[in-house]
Amino acid sequence: MRKRTLTPLIAALIAAPTFLLSTPTIASNGFKCPKAMALALQVGFTKKDLPTLDYIIYRESRCNPKSIGHNRRTDGSVWSSDYGYTQINNYSWITYLRNKKLVHKSSDLLDPFTNLKAAKELYDYSLTHGGNQWKQWNTKTWKGSGKK
Repeated sequence: MRKRTLTPLIAALIAAPTFLLSTPTIASNGFKCPKAMALALQVGFTKKDLPTLDYIIYRESRCNPKSIGHNRRTDGSVWSSDYGYTQINNYSWITYLRNKKLVHKSSDLLDPFTNLKAAKELYDYSLTHGGNQWKQWNTKTWKGSGKK
């Protein structure tokens, strides 16, 4: 009796991986933040952008869409904060993003879709203003060239 009950279940489990393997996924490309990469495609980033974006998101938030980083003065007081996957700075960008009707307040950037949509807006802004599209994420050790 037990054998008859398990046989259809085992057959279904054996068939499932074949279907899953035939469907390409973002995770199969070796990204550190595959959920963010799938969402990035939805907001307008191209497949070519994904390796650099994945690097930035991992470096900035370790793939945590709820990450908040605080920038402090020498006395320890907070003067600005960075939000979400891409750590968008509220002091530098919140007014611009409000004017683009992407956010109402800084904490809106904690929503993964909104954060990546805002990151795409900043990417496009830098590109159209004659700069490097990854300029907003430059650091001393990584110049936002799109190369790791």
